[in-house]
Amino acid sequence: MEKKTTSSIINTVNDIMSICQQQGITHLYTEDEHYNGRTIQINGNNLINFASCSYLGLDVDERLKEAAIEAIKRYGVQFSSSRSYVACTLYTEWEKLLRTMFNAPLVLSTSVSLGHHAVIPVIVEGGDAIIMDQQVHASVQDAVLKMRSKGVAVSVIRHNRLDELEAKITELIAKHDRIWYMLDGVYSMYGDFAPMKELVVLLEKFKQLHLYVDDAHGMSIQGLHGTGVMLSQVKLHNRMVLATSLNKAFAAGGGAFIFPDEALCQKVKFCGGAMIFSGPHQIPVIGAGIASAKIHLSDEIYQLQNSLKEKLHHCHQLLEFYHLPILSNIDSPISFVGLGLNRVGFNMVKRLMNDGLFVNIGIFPAVPETCTGLRFTITNHHTQSDIEKLVERIAYHFPKALHDEGRTIADVHRAFRKVIEFKTDDSFHEMEATPAPTYTLQHETTIQNVEPELWNSLLGENGIYDWKGLEVLEESFQNNKDQENNWSFHYYIVRDKFNKPLLATFCTVALTKDDMLAPPAISQKIEMERIVNRYYLCSRTLMVGSLITQGKHLYIDRSRPDWKNVMMFFLDALWKEQQNEKADILNLRDFDAADKEMQEFLINQGFLKISLPDDHAITHLDSKKEAYFENLKKKERYYIRNRAIELEKEYEVAIVESPSNTDISHYYQLYKNVARKNIGLNTFHLPKKFFMQLAKDSKWEIITIKSKTDNCLAGVAFSYKTKTKYNSVMIGMDYAYTDQHIYPQILWQLVMRAQQLDLQHLHLGVTSSQNKRKFGADILQQVAFVQVQDNYNMSVINAIANTGEVDEDYKNAQKKITIKRKEVMKKNKVVVQKVKLKNK
Repeated sequence: MEKKTTSSIINTVNDIMSICQQQGITHLYTEDEHYNGRTIQINGNNLINFASCSYLGLDVDERLKEAAIEAIKRYGVQFSSSRSYVACTLYTEWEKLLRTMFNAPLVLSTSVSLGHHAVIPVIVEGGDAIIMDQQVHASVQDAVLKMRSKGVAVSVIRHNRLDELEAKITELIAKHDRIWYMLDGVYSMYGDFAPMKELVVLLEKFKQLHLYVDDAHGMSIQGLHGTGVMLSQVKLHNRMVLATSLNKAFAAGGGAFIFPDEALCQKVKFCGGAMIFSGPHQIPVIGAGIASAKIHLSDEIYQLQNSLKEKLHHCHQLLEFYHLPILSNIDSPISFVGLGLNRVGFNMVKRLMNDGLFVNIGIFPAVPETCTGLRFTITNHHTQSDIEKLVERIAYHFPKALHDEGRTIADVHRAFRKVIEFKTDDSFHEMEATPAPTYTLQHETTIQNVEPELWNSLLGENGIYDWKGLEVLEESFQNNKDQENNWSFHYYIVRDKFNKPLLATFCTVALTKDDMLAPPAISQKIEMERIVNRYYLCSRTLMVGSLITQGKHLYIDRSRPDWKNVMMFFLDALWKEQQNEKADILNLRDFDAADKEMQEFLINQGFLKISLPDDHAITHLDSKKEAYFENLKKKERYYIRNRAIELEKEYEVAIVESPSNTDISHYYQLYKNVARKNIGLNTFHLPKKFFMQLAKDSKWEIITIKSKTDNCLAGVAFSYKTKTKYNSVMIGMDYAYTDQHIYPQILWQLVMRAQQLDLQHLHLGVTSSQNKRKFGADILQQVAFVQVQDNYNMSVINAIANTGEVDEDYKNAQKKITIKRKEVMKKNKVVVQKVKLKNK
């Protein structure tokens, strides 16, 4: 599952980048014969470049170019040797100049990313703890992966949330001598700053706290000698390590890592893997770096900084004047304008390119899937009129792009509501789409208000959610004690002007576990925390279908040329309900993995594609046992004969029509046995009330399997009948009968029952793929499309996955959970006793 989840995200990123490339906005090449720093030529068009990170404009400075050329003339294009043995003469001068700039010891790396991999494993020791800001640069997060083998605890806090940081430090100091907080000085996507002064206060408060700051985008633009945004706010603390870039505004190449003392610096220099094994900087880079350092050590650096600062402030004031939804700091060279949907982003970038302006799109995975935006940078190459033209064109095109895509400014507010509250005015509403509605929407909150025949004709044969089945679900998942078992129900039918149904589905809102599809070892770790905090890493989710239903939940008439418009009409209703229900996650479930057209459509609406566990069904089940066997492979027939048929005589099988409450309690316990073990699909246990309700309904069947040897219940299956399908929904087992192959016996009895009812389709659900395939089940590959308002919980789960503190052995993990649960119960009992004594 871990590989499948990782692969799913990689494939999604590949899909998004492929669309961006097809749109002609990424993976482009310039066609310039000479570069002037201000403009670039793409597809024969000269564009003002608002995507450069050379903020001070030193990238085309004649002094740096001449220094690079002179270095090549004197030393060649490279000095190919490990610096552990010998380094080029030029390094001596460059390192001396940089040490003077920072007034601290430092080491150089050929890139900041490579440097993280050299520095972090040396400065962070086994037994330390790492806390990462949610938005710390991906290169830092990647380097932290190395630390799991050293026993380093890794956790994540929400972006710039010092209250969470202090709480996490307080939690960790009892177990760890050193705690590293890793962050950016200037965050590379939204362009906001870290609260450095407040962090130094925490350094003084907690002696175990250390800071690791990546100030790559802050280098040169602020600070004494251009040492960066971070050092412009605070001094280098003796428990602080600074990483910065000599590429971007510094205009040379590689990274610099600054340390509070020589001993730590030397340790990294001698022991950092990337320092030992990687090659040196190329000769022209060092030559240019020396020239840049000399400028930084002169008064000219402050002229360059002030020139940039004036441009940045002018840009920010214009953005505010036009009431654009901006996220960035006024002193940041990176600006970010929120757009919401991917396709609005594509539209805006192409519009600006047509106007001779080149900007970047901020898109997943660099930002959450709902938070696409325009990302552009300001440099000293730009004139005041360049900046005015850019902002005026953004303000002009923004409402038009929204109009083109049938969207409104409300989309942007919805998308970024967890990030920032924008200040916009009515000017955006002038161009918004207000056509007469083409479709009508019936939205109900109970199946009682939906016509049974209509509903069943559209979705009734797809699973357990025909009209009668949904009635049982509504009765079962309301007015329960635990909040996870109280669901909201929403029924949608979209019709055309002739009242013909074009789309139909049902949705539920429920509290779900964010690790539902995580690798079992990760969920085991999280379940340990849930013993104390029941709803740890859980989110309120609006999903198509429900946690218990499977199959094609969405009916849509794809034969119509306007089906995408119908889908957008439906999505608008869902987004509105998501806000009303205050749901963090929107989950469109159970789509055919091979449906590329739907996939591209939903990705363009800002959804992230996630692979689901394989579903299984026997789709051509012959009513005759002999014919069913003939259609199986030889190995499958052998398996069924030895694991099921020959052992069938040891069991007594019955269909229970009116079970007692005691019987249902027994069935429920067997269900929980399986649910606890089936952590590969980690959900809350269904309430007992659901089992009580289904026992009263004639469309539900309960098959019990008793051992004749001791007359004990070994297994139970709960299934739902429609006109054409037999749907196995849940099973329960006594694992004492594992050696008697109770699970294959349950599968065999389900096959037998479907044959008896003359139903050719047996739906077997997800998980246990190996066993189900041996009964001739086909694999149904399905995907979900998800939007997450706040990806903090996902960041925490990723951090847990990377700590190396998970237990792959199921039995050992279960034992740990049981021990901790007993410890918590004992502790709570002592607290209750103390309260009683106090009251006496």
